[in-house]
Amino acid sequence: MSQTAAIRQLPDPHLADLGAGDEPAAACGTILVTGTGIDLSPLRPLALSHGLVLRRPACDHLSEDQLASELRNAVAYIHGGEERATERVLRAAKETLKVVAFLGVGYENFVDVAAADALGIVVTNTGGAATESVATFTVGQIINANWRITQSLGNRYPDWHGPEELPHELSTRTVGIVGMGAIGTRIAEIMKAFRARVVYFSRTRKEDVEERLGLEFLPLRDLAEQSDILVVMVPETDQTRGLIDADVLAGVRKGAILVNAARPAVVDPEALHDALRKETVAVAVFDGFYHRDSAAGRRLLEDFSDRLLVTGHIASHTREAMDRMVGQAARSIANVLSDGADEHAVGSHGGLDADRPVKATRRPGGWGMFRSVPQSLRMDALIRASWYRSKRRPAARRSQP
Repeated sequence: MSQTAAIRQLPDPHLADLGAGDEPAAACGTILVTGTGIDLSPLRPLALSHGLVLRRPACDHLSEDQLASELRNAVAYIHGGEERATERVLRAAKETLKVVAFLGVGYENFVDVAAADALGIVVTNTGGAATESVATFTVGQIINANWRITQSLGNRYPDWHGPEELPHELSTRTVGIVGMGAIGTRIAEIMKAFRARVVYFSRTRKEDVEERLGLEFLPLRDLAEQSDILVVMVPETDQTRGLIDADVLAGVRKGAILVNAARPAVVDPEALHDALRKETVAVAVFDGFYHRDSAAGRRLLEDFSDRLLVTGHIASHTREAMDRMVGQAARSIANVLSDGADEHAVGSHGGLDADRPVKATRRPGGWGMFRSVPQSLRMDALIRASWYRSKRRPAARRSQP
């Protein structure tokens, strides 16, 4: 297929791109894209430059068998959904699959990276791309939970039953953050703007952040005991699963707010149920909840529906964050397909060696001075060019179906 071939949208939404003719473009394979709210336009230069076809799955919620079937002939896989890329799935795709580009940072519970390493499949993530969105969402839910905004929607008059139900000014609250990575740090910055006291627990102390923001490091149990608002911002791993357990929740100040915008399993559901029953925790906020088959999760919803604020893993789903994640994933895929490595690789396979020169990929025709430019920069230029072309297109044409 010519690198300047026209691309148009197929009537079938599951095959995203066509070449100039009426048949799918002659390609070495496909790029499978899962998840909702994803703009495919930044991915089209990637598909075009590697002779691949963009493809969406037949349904949004893929079982293990369905994912294995969808990955047939896939060269690259952009993981933006809730499906699990298990060892069995990856093994079934190993003949063609070169890279799994995870949209987000918490890949541990969604992609079996150890299996991918063993099979020679590179796994990347998009660290930093959604920091602002997740941090802003988390602070918004702190405000929501403190004022019980959702419970007051539609009320024409205040309906507090006593002074103990009144919200607090954030400047009087102590916010304890579990996990001081990029998102935790940004949450701390915003909460400091509200003049809240911020303390934190992390596997490693962040003395530079402590000095810059005036934070205090505390052991986890001590953190809980001093927290009016407990924010959970760590990935789910074998070490963090159930980290917020009965001992931690028993120590929080009575009437505390728990905000978990990380993974639900970091909080022990049985311990949370007990804390809500005793009103040690007044309100619990989750972005993404326990699996629908979880009996403990169902019991929480049945017994405390008015004190649980649950959203469907939407914190990172702003237009800007999604655009950054998709663009970063496209550059990572380009690097892996060209050079076999990427700076955002998360496993032991495919990491970028700082001493390894980037090879100059030579492609026939039309590349001009791009021939000796690293693949990630070529992709960035292509993505930007595609975006500018879409913006310069007349508004009437852009609005056409």
